Amino acid sequence: MFTIYLPKRGLAEPEIKDFDYWASLCELQKNEKKYEESLAACDQALSINPKEAVTWTNRSDVLLKLKKYPEALVSAEQAVRIKSNYSMALLDRCQALSELGRAEEAIAACDLALRGDGNWEKRSPALAWYNRGLAQAKLKQYEDAIASYDHAIEINQTYSLAWADRCQALANLSKYSEALSSCDQAVRTDGNWEDGSPAYAWYNRGMVLKQLGRYEEAIASYDRALALNPTDATTWTNHGAVLEVLGKHAEALASQEWALKINPKYSLALANQCATLNRVGNYEKALAACESAFQGDGNWGDESQSLAWDQRGNALAGQAKYEEALASHERAIALNKEYAEAWNNRSVTLWYMGRYEDALASSDRAVEIKPEYSQAWYNRGRLLKTLKRYSEAVEAYDRAIKSFGNVGDNRAAADIWANRSVVLWHLQRYPEALASTDRAIDINPDSFQAWYNRGIVLMALGRNEEALTAYDRAVGINPKDANVLAAKGLALVQVKRLQEAIATFEQALKLDPNNAIAQAYRDTAVQQLQQLEEKKPSDLPKPKRD
Repeated sequence: MFTIYLPKRGLAEPEIKDFDYWASLCELQKNEKKYEESLAACDQALSINPKEAVTWTNRSDVLLKLKKYPEALVSAEQAVRIKSNYSMALLDRCQALSELGRAEEAIAACDLALRGDGNWEKRSPALAWYNRGLAQAKLKQYEDAIASYDHAIEINQTYSLAWADRCQALANLSKYSEALSSCDQAVRTDGNWEDGSPAYAWYNRGMVLKQLGRYEEAIASYDRALALNPTDATTWTNHGAVLEVLGKHAEALASQEWALKINPKYSLALANQCATLNRVGNYEKALAACESAFQGDGNWGDESQSLAWDQRGNALAGQAKYEEALASHERAIALNKEYAEAWNNRSVTLWYMGRYEDALASSDRAVEIKPEYSQAWYNRGRLLKTLKRYSEAVEAYDRAIKSFGNVGDNRAAADIWANRSVVLWHLQRYPEALASTDRAIDINPDSFQAWYNRGIVLMALGRNEEALTAYDRAVGINPKDANVLAAKGLALVQVKRLQEAIATFEQALKLDPNNAIAQAYRDTAVQQLQQLEEKKPSDLPKPKRD
């Protein structure tokens, strides 16, 4: 059984009983992409002569374009019943089965098409090889898919869509350099895009460059894709995810908002929005975004619900709701036991809870799954510092620095160097600690932590005037930090600038009345100043007389 679509007014009068007229109109309007009108004409033709395989195939072509896959499959099978080796009908059957998620049957249908009568109408067997590759890719048979795409390209060297999907299959095998070459070939070749556009290849290229850690180039590729297709929510959300890696949080949020304007229920975009809001410390909005992701359309792209559960955990931890956060991270891990990011974030939450050994075990699992995971090594270093295992902490920070090629935000690199200086200071390896602060400042001259730590290390080296310069830079970046003012006061005491020291301690105590260092050393500085002022001229040594 099939549904009859009556022609719209203005096409032709239904009393015309000429099969050739309706069959020709069916094909003509299909070629002009007037699919609804074409479908109606096909149905008129088939109501006159239901035994014509070509018209059934044209009808299935139209239904495929209209994404009416069950009906397309029925039409293709009608054609195959009439002519069992009709290559074009078998190809349509392959496409419909693939779209319906019946990939194995689709591959078999494409194989039959390639062994069929060779009647491809105005197309070629390249299309059958290409669709065979698509079905194999759905089964994650990526090597086989690449072989099928290669056959398609051998027949048609300018088959841009085949090049683009070959790129994606290679990326799925982590063959990123080869994948990039395929994507480059796709965008260079002004060839066959079917109903798509080069935006698809630019998008795939961006995804490959992201995996290679070439984030700026990935953004440039996404920009090209969006220039060609600005209504693609998938490109917008991936664009935002890379901007987040680069530390461009405002721009990342803007990209996620564009994705959500296009598709307000887009689960992946909502989860990515949640992640960026966590990065900027807006934990309440982040939590709301993650909760909305669960209620969304279920489209997680290459991710899964584990992304939203993990980021939900970060949002809850940011609100000091640690038990709930831990449960959320564990839900993410239950969905994907190899999710290194969730193990790492679980480790941080356990650290906040004071469960240091459990946190360390979770950190171990994160770096076991992903040995070059810089953020996990960095957090592990912070955890080991808390446990006063300073030598191990240095090793963890060194691994974080070595792995940093996979991270985009240079401010994160500065934080690693700055934290490394702290543990080296604890180990009394002061020259190395100073070198670490210098590296941090080279990377990010506005790093408060690096300038503050530099001052601490310089004082340990007895270079108090230089320490004062470092503290002044830190105060310029964050004048509301009581600890750096207290440290500056100490340096001023060391260089005997007692009045300035007292004033600086007073500033610190206005910000934090309980600052122990400022309280203690202010009193010491006051006493020293009083002693100097109380000293009388008679107490001073007199010159000797001959």
